Amino acid sequence: MERSAEKGNHKKKHRVLKILCLLLAAVLVAAAALGAYTVPRARQLQQALTVPNCAITLRVKLSTDKLTADQQKFLSTLSALTGLEGTEWDSVTLRGGYDGEVIRLVVSGESGCPLTELYLTRDCQAMDIHAIYDRAYAHLTGENRLLEKMLPQWSLGDYISLQQLEQAFGLELGQLPDLEEKLEKIQAKLSLPMLCGAVLAADEWNRQEQKLIYHIAEGDRRLALARRLARRMGNAGDTEAWDLPEGMELDVAVYLGEPRVRTTLTGSLPGAEQIEDWSLELTWAAYTPEGGSVSMVDQQMIDGLAQLLRLLTSIF
Repeated sequence: MERSAEKGNHKKKHRVLKILCLLLAAVLVAAAALGAYTVPRARQLQQALTVPNCAITLRVKLSTDKLTADQQKFLSTLSALTGLEGTEWDSVTLRGGYDGEVIRLVVSGESGCPLTELYLTRDCQAMDIHAIYDRAYAHLTGENRLLEKMLPQWSLGDYISLQQLEQAFGLELGQLPDLEEKLEKIQAKLSLPMLCGAVLAADEWNRQEQKLIYHIAEGDRRLALARRLARRMGNAGDTEAWDLPEGMELDVAVYLGEPRVRTTLTGSLPGAEQIEDWSLELTWAAYTPEGGSVSMVDQQMIDGLAQLLRLLTSIF
């Protein structure tokens, strides 16, 4: 009797052990399948985020009636000087790239017509004033040939800092955000496990388009998790800046089924009343950096440039 009971207990233990082994095997298979799914995508993301250069396309639809009086006056003056319609500034596209040191963005209006270029580094925010003057010269002399004898050919240098631009136009236009710093944060070299976690934490995986989709709002638990992991790996930096402002929401799509990783961002920007709509696209390793430095307008020339601008605005 005792022997049969022991035999029954032995069979029961054997069944439990067999079930545990099957569960362990299932877990290992699931982990292997999950790893096969996440690791290649996370590695692709990791390789992209460590590349120093990326192409940038930023599209902004402005609420021009919400711009400051000086900003409206600046755009109005540009339109009059260059012959562009005022509606040209309803939608603005900035297209260019980042090479690890410099952001260059060509600025185009609603018609797609390029007007100028922005040159942005940590120490310098500048605009190609030469290109604007050439367009203004062509427009004004086309309207009145006599102006060819009055207006000088440009010889002041190509780029003007935004502070000099404000001085020349006599306006307060405000500063651009530090885009380079923000891109450096995006390109922070995070570990593969963290990026695997980012893949797993996506709200949606679109198999047809091969893209990860994230819907992120303030207080998102993934932001807190990313901060903890970054601190643990010694990659913290300014992790407090990873928090989103109150009311801000971002929709992020990461396209992995292409030769290069491409990311698009849209969402709401509370407090930015001047922006009606926007979208940002970053394509890693898709930008060929331009060589050479830019020639800046000498500070001593700013007074002469201001006089020239006053002459041109009085003409139109």
